[in-house]
Amino acid sequence: MGKQMTNSIMKFAGAVAVALGTAQGAAAQEITVSSWGGFFEETLKAEIYPGFTEATGITVRSIAQPADQAWLTQLTNAARAKTAPADLSLVAAEVLARGQSIGLWAPLEAADMPVIDGLSDGYVRSNDDGTVYAVGALAWYTTFVTNTEYAADAPVSWAEMWTTDWDGKLGLNSAPNSGLMEATAVTFFGGYYIMETREGLEQVIAKIAELKPQVSLWYRDEGQFQQGLEAGEYNAGLYYHDVTNLSAADGNPVQSNFPQEGGIASDAFWIVPRDSENIDAAEAFINYMSQPEVQAQMVRMLGVAPVVPVESTDLTAEEFAAVGSEIAPIRVQTEIHLREGDWLSDKYLEMISQ
Repeated sequence: MGKQMTNSIMKFAGAVAVALGTAQGAAAQEITVSSWGGFFEETLKAEIYPGFTEATGITVRSIAQPADQAWLTQLTNAARAKTAPADLSLVAAEVLARGQSIGLWAPLEAADMPVIDGLSDGYVRSNDDGTVYAVGALAWYTTFVTNTEYAADAPVSWAEMWTTDWDGKLGLNSAPNSGLMEATAVTFFGGYYIMETREGLEQVIAKIAELKPQVSLWYRDEGQFQQGLEAGEYNAGLYYHDVTNLSAADGNPVQSNFPQEGGIASDAFWIVPRDSENIDAAEAFINYMSQPEVQAQMVRMLGVAPVVPVESTDLTAEEFAAVGSEIAPIRVQTEIHLREGDWLSDKYLEMISQ
């Protein structure tokens, strides 16, 4: 290991120690952290949060939050009453953008979270004045999945969804923000720029319409597609990388494939509601959760992709391949979907139904 790398690691470790030590030196307190419910929240509570308490002396009260839109409504109503239902919350990109547009999130001090400097690009969100308002927590991927009994060879490009004969058995998500629009834009139009105008969006939708003779299912029920893919009712489609890998490990003839243009990445962020009374403790929590070793623990316990470079963790190549890829990802253009709103949804559903 080179001297420069050794010095970098020592500086990084020192920053972690200072930040965590500062929180530990403060009076012990409790913070409320909300996340998606069920197995996800239970695993965080049992396997991840105790390490934060041990490092800082701050206990965590874990609560499950409702579905995204219901949670955003609850956060909005709480802000009007100048209260916060949680000190920290895990939110998907759409909730993050909607909440930021109406000023729901508290400003955060980057200097009190030095570990976030080690996150991958795009995972520290700031206002125009540089004030941080959200920090990446985790990611997950949607990929080009196939039934291996029909297609033994993995597709190399998203273009093969159009050029390969899938025997009329493609399964695609019916939502315009599934990532298929972005994958189409990157594959056939050179990037996201074409999505900036309605004329461009219509061109992307028209390209997707070319798939319709091959599509036997436009799904909202993800379980329906998974079961059909496993049974051979569908030969390929758009689905979650991690879930497909788990299905394959159970012996089902399915495979998740990262095309050369990239898988479709979805992200979740930590935010602090603006009326939280425990912002200092929340910053200590975010700092702790951003550590490479904690990110690796999340990968192993929850099957999510890390928001730090994989080389900063001790994940094996096999562990990382189960949740992600080093190919630069395709990202859903959330701001465009929100800006175009009902118009885009109507155009997309019109294409499906015609």
